[in-house]
Amino acid sequence: MSTRRRPAGKDTRSRRSPAFGSALLALALAAACVFVSSSPAAASGCKGSSCTGQSPVTMKCDTDARLLEELDDTNMSLKFYYSGTCDASWAYVTVNPNSDLWPQAANIFYVPQLGGSEASYSAGYVNQDDVAKASPMVGGNAMAKGCATDVGPGDDPAPETWKQDGTSGMCTQWH
Repeated sequence: MSTRRRPAGKDTRSRRSPAFGSALLALALAAACVFVSSSPAAASGCKGSSCTGQSPVTMKCDTDARLLEELDDTNMSLKFYYSGTCDASWAYVTVNPNSDLWPQAANIFYVPQLGGSEASYSAGYVNQDDVAKASPMVGGNAMAKGCATDVGPGDDPAPETWKQDGTSGMCTQWH
């Protein structure tokens, strides 16, 4: 019977230096850090009542917006949005650039959470230069409605609680 011998100086077992193990560990930790740090940052810059009066775009509340109501006219569209992340609502008015409805104010009306008189915020007039505007937001548990009117910022064309068609514009339902 013949015995095989390994050539001198050659070992078939894998020998890794401690530096190789350390490099492997560092690589695994770096990969884990990439996955941990890639989690999404806070989606918004405000929450609830701190959103009141703020822009939905600037505060990034429009990223998860849900359309609650839409009123379409031949020349104009009024939309009412809500963001769950921000806990805030706003109105969005778009006017057909070929219409004669210029200008239209984009307003949001609300009743403060603890009661009181109806209050409002306005994005000002939507005109031929911008065609669409979002009103500032109303946050928290305040009841709110969006309105579009040619009378001006702060004018409620349908002051009665559930009336949608006003004499000088239109409003969504209260939400």
